[in-house]
Amino acid sequence: MTNVEPTITLYPLSNYTFGTKDPQPEEDPSVAARLTRLQSEYETLGMRTSVEGVLVVHEHDHPHVLMLQIGTFFKL
Repeated sequence: MTNVEPTITLYPLSNYTFGTKDPQPEEDPSVAARLTRLQSEYETLGMRTSVEGVLVVHEHDHPHVLMLQIGTFFKL
């Protein structure tokens, strides 16, 4: 069996543009309300499908991992 090393392609930060959006209000007033809404959506629509990724770029000859900001939280 051939041993294949994983490869990560790094693109320069200058390849990307960044912007901002107006904040969106929270849909649910509490965690319990969110769980109730998600349970209802699950019963109606079934399993959620989502895709996540990590954006790695290089700037000044060093790699950087970009994070998304959602409200006051940062998502990696």
